[in-house]
Amino acid sequence: MWRLQLPLLRLWVGLGLAVGLTWLALLARPWVAQAWASAMVWWLQALELPGQFEVQGRGGDSLLSLAVPYIDVQLADPGSWMSLWHGLIALAVWWAAGRMSDAAKPVAYLLRFAVLVHGAAVLFFICWPASFPHSVALHISSGLRQAWHLMLLAPWIHLATYYLFPFAVWQRVLLTLLTWGFLFVLTPLQYALHVALVHQMGMLILPLLHLLFGVMLAIIGFVALYGWAMSWKSAGVAHA
Repeated sequence: MWRLQLPLLRLWVGLGLAVGLTWLALLARPWVAQAWASAMVWWLQALELPGQFEVQGRGGDSLLSLAVPYIDVQLADPGSWMSLWHGLIALAVWWAAGRMSDAAKPVAYLLRFAVLVHGAAVLFFICWPASFPHSVALHISSGLRQAWHLMLLAPWIHLATYYLFPFAVWQRVLLTLLTWGFLFVLTPLQYALHVALVHQMGMLILPLLHLLFGVMLAIIGFVALYGWAMSWKSAGVAHA
């Protein structure tokens, strides 16, 4: 980065792209909110999950906020042995991760981190089941808004990490549009799946879904698309 030749025109073009794309995202905000709400409610009804699902968005009064649907699913009866079964499965996964080969160590570390998160949740629900402060509705609303804020940040993250390189203007715009498309498609499907899993497995699974399979999953896809875009053939433009 220190040796990168950075013509001022390229910097100004990148800044203009970031501002213009952010303005475009803000214009599309009501449509994004409605599309996400409709997709989520459609899937929850198609899965015949019991509960209250409202397409009409709530919140989103400020300029950067997003109206989100109200999702309140009824939980299936977990049974008195659910926490014990989860604890035993977590121990089995921890043991299996330790048996993996050296080449698979990154996967083993990820599995053991997931076990630590889920094991802490199991312990909490065994000792203080009535003290869990979160709800499905809160998890869904915060997850949708995190994904929306990531969409708003995408042009500015790309400005600092991609627009400064000698790629053509259409390549810079394309990367941000692809990232938006990925987040737009992933988010309602991701959180509809979360609702279905919580319905079947109870609130016990919610900490794992939030920490490992929430916005973290979107960030992984964000970085993957950026890595792919860095392999595109550079336009070799000296000034823009």
